[in-house]
Amino acid sequence: MRLIKTLLFTFFTLIGTFTLSAQDIHYTLFDMSPLALNPALTGAFEGTARIGGIYRDQWASIIDNQYTTPTFYIDAPIVRGIRKQDWIGIGVSFFQDEAGSLSLQTSGALFSISYHLALKKDQSSVLTLGLQGGRVSTEVNLEGALDGELLQGQVDGNANAGGEFTSGSGTMMPNENYFDIGVGLLYRSQMNEKTNLEIGVSGGHVTSPQFSLVTGGEQGERPIRINAFASVGYGLNERWGIQPKLFFQNTGGFSETYIQAWGNYLVNKEDDFTLNFGLGYRIGDAAKTLLGADYKGFRAGLAYDITLSSLSEVNNGQGAFEIALSYILKIYKDPVVKPAVFCPKF
Repeated sequence: MRLIKTLLFTFFTLIGTFTLSAQDIHYTLFDMSPLALNPALTGAFEGTARIGGIYRDQWASIIDNQYTTPTFYIDAPIVRGIRKQDWIGIGVSFFQDEAGSLSLQTSGALFSISYHLALKKDQSSVLTLGLQGGRVSTEVNLEGALDGELLQGQVDGNANAGGEFTSGSGTMMPNENYFDIGVGLLYRSQMNEKTNLEIGVSGGHVTSPQFSLVTGGEQGERPIRINAFASVGYGLNERWGIQPKLFFQNTGGFSETYIQAWGNYLVNKEDDFTLNFGLGYRIGDAAKTLLGADYKGFRAGLAYDITLSSLSEVNNGQGAFEIALSYILKIYKDPVVKPAVFCPKF
């Protein structure tokens, strides 16, 4: 039975590989990978620098080489903008998405820059434009695919010493890379003492980069990816708050929508310690359990997906697990106090 499940997932991986429609990175804890979500989120925080990472593990119960996606990022608001209430943010993110039995890897380093335009002098409403670009590499383990027990003797071709594989349709290359560009727009507003709003939209692969793992074959392209999200935070009282979130992604004619409902409980005001918990649903696919905490500059999050679609017959309802952690570093210069000279009266 396990062999049949592995064959099914290997088949789907092959389709994704050879049609060049590799899955874009997506996280249940989407806002804990801010630079991957929207480049306009670069430097969109109060502090000196932010460093963080997130890890997703999917379908470990089905196949030995499961789908894993770690992402690491660092960003900072670096300089004042044209006006004193504006600022510029820069950042860089690194990711690696490894998919299934063929160890299809998509990895890259993307650099981001953003301009935060304060719509009010007190910076309670900010409109941000972000730009992102970098090199992305796609690699497939041809040796493992061709010499493994699942595909042994099933492919009409020959692997050469360079790791390439030659068949009647051309030569399959073990890796390929391309330059990727993304843009984003973000609006954030502290509407009143109790309510804050955040809305963003971004476009990835805006130049539809072309690449192919088969020499002499037709070039494929990465279709433009559209991300959109919205979040509203509302304080019920001094300790309790709620935060509904919405996420939508569309690429290559495929789309997914998340709905999440978070609750927040302030455990200790002096230590700035808050517990976060909630439930989510990816429409037509999976339920999500959500847990997290904020402690001073640290933020941690956990998520587990429970498959509800027909795929549950294969994975027994066991979907994906995520863990995320970030830290905002705050370094402020001590104020320089000019000495006061008192002239006593005689």
